[in-house]
Amino acid sequence: MYRPFYSAENSALYFSAEPISFGGAFSGDCNVFVCGALQDPVKISALLDSEPPFAPAVATGYRRTVERLDGEDIPFMVPDAGDPRRVLTGVVWLDLAKESLERIESLELDRGLRKRITIGVRLGELEVAAYTYLKK
Repeated sequence: MYRPFYSAENSALYFSAEPISFGGAFSGDCNVFVCGALQDPVKISALLDSEPPFAPAVATGYRRTVERLDGEDIPFMVPDAGDPRRVLTGVVWLDLAKESLERIESLELDRGLRKRITIGVRLGELEVAAYTYLKK
């Protein structure tokens, strides 16, 4: 069960089953930033059959948009060329297992509408590298 924690080292709020150290999930090499429905811990837990730690995070220079495709509203994350200082809020799932990443990508890359990139996201005063999924 998720509980809130605060990392004084990073000035970051995060949620996990138990406290994590700076050398733990914060320094993992498989983080995923999402800004849509996959921010929901209930949805992610069901998808992954686990409760990975996560933190509120921001990505600079991106915005959220929705496009209508085949009668369906599809949300996308896109670069914001008009304002590279724009901040997009979301969450970063921390230190995911390879199998968890594959499950997330089965949704994000379905239908070939998105591509995976690596960006830096901020959680508190810490910047971490994270995969995210942009509109192709």
